[in-house]
This record gives sequence, C-alpha cells and structure tokens, in this order.
Amino acid sequence: MNAFKGKRILIVEDSRFLAQITANILNKYGYMTEIALTGEEAVEKVCGSQYPDLILMDIELGEGMDGAQAARTIQQFTDIPIVFLTAHTEKEVVEKICSITGYGYVLKGAGEHVLVSTVEMALQLYEANAHANMYRQIFENSLNEIYIFHPETLKFIAVNRGARENLGYTIEELSTMTPLDLKPELDLQSLRGILDSLACGEQEKTVFNTVHYRKDGSLYPVEVHLQLFEHRGEKVCVALIIDLTERRQMEEELRSSEATLNAIISSVMDAIIMLDGQGNVTFWNPAAEQLFGYSREEILGKDLHRLVVPDERLYKVYNQAFKHFQSTGEGNVIGKTIELKAKHKDGRELDVELSLSALRIRDAWHAVGIVRDISERKKIEEQLYCLSITDPLTNAYNRRYFMQVLEQEIERTGRTGLPFSIIMVDLDHFKSVNDRFGHAAGDLVLKSLVDLINGRIRKTDCLARWGGEEFVILLPNTPVDKAAGLAEELRGQLSSMNIPGVGNVTASFGVAGYCPADTVDTIVMRADNMLYEAKSSGRNCVRYTGECL
Repeated sequence: MNAFKGKRILIVEDSRFLAQITANILNKYGYMTEIALTGEEAVEKVCGSQYPDLILMDIELGEGMDGAQAARTIQQFTDIPIVFLTAHTEKEVVEKICSITGYGYVLKGAGEHVLVSTVEMALQLYEANAHANMYRQIFENSLNEIYIFHPETLKFIAVNRGARENLGYTIEELSTMTPLDLKPELDLQSLRGILDSLACGEQEKTVFNTVHYRKDGSLYPVEVHLQLFEHRGEKVCVALIIDLTERRQMEEELRSSEATLNAIISSVMDAIIMLDGQGNVTFWNPAAEQLFGYSREEILGKDLHRLVVPDERLYKVYNQAFKHFQSTGEGNVIGKTIELKAKHKDGRELDVELSLSALRIRDAWHAVGIVRDISERKKIEEQLYCLSITDPLTNAYNRRYFMQVLEQEIERTGRTGLPFSIIMVDLDHFKSVNDRFGHAAGDLVLKSLVDLINGRIRKTDCLARWGGEEFVILLPNTPVDKAAGLAEELRGQLSSMNIPGVGNVTASFGVAGYCPADTVDTIVMRADNMLYEAKSSGRNCVRYTGECL
C-alpha cells in the first residue's frame, strides 16, 4: 500500500502529452496531480492557494524559465522537494541538478516503477529531513540546558543554546571543554564513578544536584539528569540540566514567617478575600478596597455576592454553586478559577478573574478568593482575536477565518434553503506591479482593492485574502447571477480607478453559486475554475457558474 497516497504532485513539463502520461502513472498509484506547462506557470501555481507536496520538474523547458530557474525561484520562498525530469545525463546536466536540489532526477521514459520509486524515495527523504530538523530544533530551543558528551574523553559533542547563553561560552569554546570545567564540586573520580554505574547497567538514569560555573565566574545551582545512550555503535552521555535558581528562591520565600506573609497579603495588588460558610466577608485586604470601592469596615460581615454580583439571576446561580462548592470538598483545599462580571460600589461593572479555594478550618468551611481586575486584559484579548482572523496588510479577513465562515454558511443554507455565492478575485499581472513600481506600490494596490470591495459589499458579506494577490468574497442570501453582477460592477470600478504611483490595474473574477451537494472544497474549486477561465479568456473579465453536478 502506498504510504503517500493522496499526496499532491505538480508536474512541470512543456509537452502536455508527456505530462499527461506522467500524471496517469502517478494517479494510478494514488497520487493527486496537477500540470504546469511552463516554469512561470509552475511558480504561479506554487504561489497559489495550496502548495504541492512534490514537484516533478522538466530540466529543459521551452521558452521562458527553464527548470533550473523555476526551481530556484520556488525554493526562495518555500521548501518543496523537487525531482527533475531529464532526457539527458551529461555531466553538465547532472551538475546543474545537483546544484539545485537534494532529491535527484529521473530519466524520461525510465518506466513507471522507476518514476514511482523515485517519487516515493524523495517524499521519504523530505519527511526524514523534516523530522531531523524538528529534533534539532527541539534540542537547540529547549528551555532546559542539554549537553551531549563522550563518556571516555568527556569532550562535549553538542551543547544547546539555552546552555550556551546561561554559561556565556561559545560553541567553539565548549568544544574544547568537559563537564568538569563547569562543575567545581565534581572531580574526575566522582564523575567516572557516576558514568561507570550507568555503563554497567546498575541504573538507567542518575539525578544529582550540583552547581555550574559560568564564564564570568558566577555559580548557579542545577539539577543534573544524566543518561547513557548508544549512537552508531558508540556510547554518548546526555545531560539534561535544570537551573534551580528560581526553585531555590521559591524555597526561601516559603520559609518566610507568618508575619511577613500577612504583610504581603495586605500589600499585594490582587484582592484577597475570605468568606465564612454563609458567604459573609471575614477578611478584606487593601487591594479589595481599591478594586470594589468598599472599605473594610463597610464590607466585613456582609454577603459579598449580594454586593458585587450585578445580575440577580447570576447571583442566585453563583450563590448555589458556591454552597455546592463548599459542601462537596474532599480534603482540606479545593480550588477553581472563573471569570465573571462584578459590580463596583459606584455601580460600574468590572471584568474580574476569581480564584476560589474552599478549606476546612476547625470543622467549619471557609472560602479564600483571589480577585484580579482583567478588564484591560479582556480588551487586549479582543484586539488579539481581531488580529488572529485578519490579514495584517489589508485588514481583510484571513483565509482560515473565511473557511470557518464558509463552513457555517453551508450548514445554515442546509437548514434554511437560502442561496449564497462566492467570488474569487485575482489581480491581473500583479507581479509586474511589484517589479515595475516596488512592493510598497503593490501593497497599495492590494489595500485599494480591499477598500473598493469593502465600500460596496454588505456587513453580512465576508471578504478575505485568499493568498498573495487573490481574494474571496462570501455573499449570503445571494444567487449566482446577482453575485456575478456585483463582480462585474467591482471589475469596472477597479479598472477605472487611478491608484497613485501605479495608475490603472485590472482583476479577473470567478463566481460560483452554492449547490446542495457542495462542500467547502467543491464550491471553492468551482469558483477557482471560473477564475481560471476568466484568466484564460484574456483577464479583466467575470466568469460564473451556477451549474450543479
């Protein structure tokens, strides 16, 4: 069974006949294929909505870019495995291929098994490289220090970035050092004893505490997790180092006296409140006074929830939950953190985060609540959410959000039977705009197009940047002929618009109406097919379809 079934292969071949033969072979083995007849078309497809998983590239294309130029262009902005198709194996051809890709070539006419095997091996190599890079990243970017060294020479083989930055040594410096240079409390005999116990199998891993010596002379406490591994027939030692500096500081803080703890509670920025079993306030720190506006004298002995929960219905629900929370506790402490609306003494509503713990003291339940004002955080979360669903350049929605909205619209249409349509928009010759006027001008063109569309569509419509210079519009409650009319209107307005520093630009439009059997992929594909038809018809035009298969 083909493990790579369903992978997308882009075949770049200037002979449509040969390209189709290659596609038929790959389709037979479960691959999905797409054909490009020129290097320029290949680059355009790769820059489009979906990257292929592998490219079969004819090294000697016809006019325009040859295969080598197209491959170099593609590899400038994405990492896709490229296998070359060639009819020649002269030294110059092979050297050209080797200078571009690490995935090799296959001779034209070599037979389907050679072709499929080469594709599979290239995909396997690509996956292996991806996994190797992932492991390297995990090692290098681990928050803990990781050291790999030889158990005999003790020389470091690899030291990750976290360790280098904490120690202050460079890779070159560490390559001449051993763990003994970093551990002043450990001598050679002690280290040999630890390594021998691992080597003879007495234990799989050893853990011990010591201190590390930085380049600047400072020391810091560490916990060492040391293991022995076999790699290529040789033993290597791997040490995972946890910096205990923060843990030691926490331990010191925990040893603080009760008086110091009370002083901290009274001076912290978060409100700290204690309630008895009836929900009446028994402790109220200064931060609580500032947050809610009630002085300690005003609040002690009062029902907290009645005063600070703004909605009467919410008060009843919350009060019942609080009593249930107290009555079902097991052990001494249980805790829960919730977000809710609270009420200030002056009537203002506050967004707060409440961490509530119930504990039993002298056979009676008490509750300790830590309350934090999160009003500002809520505002920031709303801003971050907005950023997560929009394209940063144009402020149109992004593709991921559009796919969610489209899926919801399909579900809604299934319930209501109301029509909807989508419009795919692609700026014509956009690359030439960037080449002639610069990327700043290209950005202005994209923003101008978005502003034009936003100024015409409804609030219920959804405009998103699909990728590059391509945009998509969702039009609820809109049949395809009306959508095509809107597309034609937008096309005319855009073509007559004068963009400062650029002049006039045009775009091609593909429109598709919803069909009962449509999925997200099928309706997008039909609109994309119409866009391709518009491009093929000379650009600066609208093509639409309402036909359902």
